[in-house]
Amino acid sequence: MMGSTSGRGHSPAGPDGTVLATFAVAGASAAAPGPVPAQPAQRDLRAAAVTAHREQVFAMDMGMNGGGTASGMMNFTINGSAFTADRVDTTVPIGAIEEWTLRNTSPMDHPVHLHVWSMQIIEQAGRPVDNPEWQDVVNVPARSSVRVRIAFEDFSGKTVYHCHILDHEDSGMMGLIEAR
Repeated sequence: MMGSTSGRGHSPAGPDGTVLATFAVAGASAAAPGPVPAQPAQRDLRAAAVTAHREQVFAMDMGMNGGGTASGMMNFTINGSAFTADRVDTTVPIGAIEEWTLRNTSPMDHPVHLHVWSMQIIEQAGRPVDNPEWQDVVNVPARSSVRVRIAFEDFSGKTVYHCHILDHEDSGMMGLIEAR
């Protein structure tokens, strides 16, 4: 349900008082993990040749019923369409480097997640970033935009991009992408 994902004010028991699970932790404490090994720096795509520019518009509005009145349900869309598994929304060639403008026209933030490929943020709220920043999930603030570059390498096939707020994703804010 919309608004119930925060966990605040919720009991671990179901509505009828039934406890679904109890965890008991036993045994000795584990040793502290060692330092994370140094990783090779990801390349900076800010100066790379861009093969395509796209805009993905994340929007929400009050749904309408057949009579033209508000249904009471919110519509969550990308580029005006709600998700359907039988439609490929974006097709990219393998090896492409694309620049996407992630535009949020709604009054809520939308953390955007692209499966398989990381996104390099190159501009936030109209300002270029100073240092390369790679992210798996990019927050797009309410009524704002973020520009990212994506190197579509090392994977061919279909996957998805979506708002990482599950209520938004489940209500249609997801797109199918195919790399080929």
